[in-house]
Amino acid sequence: MDYSYLQREYPETISMDQLYRICHISKRKARWLLEHGVIPCQDSGRQTRRFSIRLEDVICFLEQRDAGLLDDVIPQGIFSSDTSRPVRPTSAVLDEAELCAYLLECWEDWPDMLTTRQASELCGYSVNALNRWWNLGQIQGVKYRNDLLYSKESLACWLASAKGQAIAAPSQQHKEWMKEFQAEEQNSGMEPDSMPLSIF
Repeated sequence: MDYSYLQREYPETISMDQLYRICHISKRKARWLLEHGVIPCQDSGRQTRRFSIRLEDVICFLEQRDAGLLDDVIPQGIFSSDTSRPVRPTSAVLDEAELCAYLLECWEDWPDMLTTRQASELCGYSVNALNRWWNLGQIQGVKYRNDLLYSKESLACWLASAKGQAIAAPSQQHKEWMKEFQAEEQNSGMEPDSMPLSIF
């Protein structure tokens, strides 16, 4: 479907109220999509007019939804009152402390305090996502000149936390780190007799 007509009817930046009307979804689902990063936004943390969303990101979301690319991102049935619909089971949470230590080991060549650009490049998440996490106190940072410097350790701890692991649309880097960590954990747990023999 061609959503270019939305650019004639709405401003470049819209509110959550406009979002749920455009997407024909409930307010609850709209809030979930924003809080979980499925649709990028600026989150002020205020009680009113909390979210600021770029219209082009909404159009991108609609196109991905139409193409079925979000079927594995949005849990089925969690916004429905129909209890007969199956809810997708959640994945087991990896050990937070060990995953955090693993991430810090992977990131040892990066500085302890990361600029916004460095943090985004490192973890694969947008600047908006980083700012939202900082505003919510999920990662630590300090203002420096015209930028924010993020604590590498706090970023690792957030991505390794249960909530961080449950981010609805994880970055490619984040998914690969968790997959590699899980593989290492499984390999380290192998019994000696079950390990493959090396031939010299």
